[in-house]
Amino acid sequence: MMTKTKANSLLTYRAWKMWISDNMHISLLALFYILLIGVSANLLDSLILISSIGFYLMYGFLINDFFDMPYDIAAGKKRPVHELPRIAFMGIIFCVILLSVLHLLYLKETLYTIIYIVAYILATLYSAPPVRFKDRRITGVVVDALIEKPLPVLVVFVFFNHFEFDTLLFLITAFAIQTLAITRHQIQDFDADLKTGIHSVVVDVGLDKALKAFKNFVCPTTGIIMFALCVFVCVRVPNIILPTVAILAFNASFSYLISTGRMNRKEKLSPLYISCLYVCIIYAFPLIYAFLLCLQSVPNIVLLLVVLASEYYVIKQVIESIRNKSSLLGDYVVDR
Repeated sequence: MMTKTKANSLLTYRAWKMWISDNMHISLLALFYILLIGVSANLLDSLILISSIGFYLMYGFLINDFFDMPYDIAAGKKRPVHELPRIAFMGIIFCVILLSVLHLLYLKETLYTIIYIVAYILATLYSAPPVRFKDRRITGVVVDALIEKPLPVLVVFVFFNHFEFDTLLFLITAFAIQTLAITRHQIQDFDADLKTGIHSVVVDVGLDKALKAFKNFVCPTTGIIMFALCVFVCVRVPNIILPTVAILAFNASFSYLISTGRMNRKEKLSPLYISCLYVCIIYAFPLIYAFLLCLQSVPNIVLLLVVLASEYYVIKQVIESIRNKSSLLGDYVVDR
């Protein structure tokens, strides 16, 4: 019988937090952007689309933790689902799959369904044997960089049948951001991966070479791409120019305080310029876009409420940062 402590622990399990993760934030940004540039959509369909993406993201983490259980236990990473009977864990995964199917049946979009299923398959093969992409070095990085952000963003554009330059730019940005995130994650997990025999890219090339590649190539490339997206959305949606400049200036002031030692920073691996652009794209833009949509139509306040709920941890971290005189710049809301 599950104790109260275990039940509380299960309620805080990271898979449920996918609804408030950065993967969801960038998907919301893509959706709100499409709505702002004049593509008409039913509000209910938009909410079902968001829900569909949420269950896909949940599945990705559930299936990853299911097949990673022996590796996580060996590395000392204790997940709440490890306390569940195997059949119960499988039951949760099945329920998520069933709910995802019901969303597809409601949306009735053929191309959306195809891309969604491909994403499901890749998310499964990422950690499931015998393929287990995550053990295949650079292939694992590429697959992870696809399944966490670009594919959820792609299904948004596919749903609205919107295929223009902005589609490509959003996808490239999502891919670059997740490549940076997974590389950063592998660097931080180097010792644990080495101990448990996981063949990540960082384990393969060595920590020193990985750090050099991360700082000299991955971060600058990602920064340029993120900046390009910021410029593009400001040109396409001029109402966002002033808030963007204000946010970047605010983050720049934080960066100065950190560089002078007046504020502490929890995450020190990613450069500050990455953190500033990241905060803009992942946290600020979805919120501002949702507000602009509310100005267009009062019922869109539901979308604003969705964003506010999804950024619960961000708001919480902002309050804690002010209280502790530390910065959340570069910190990720949900760890892998």
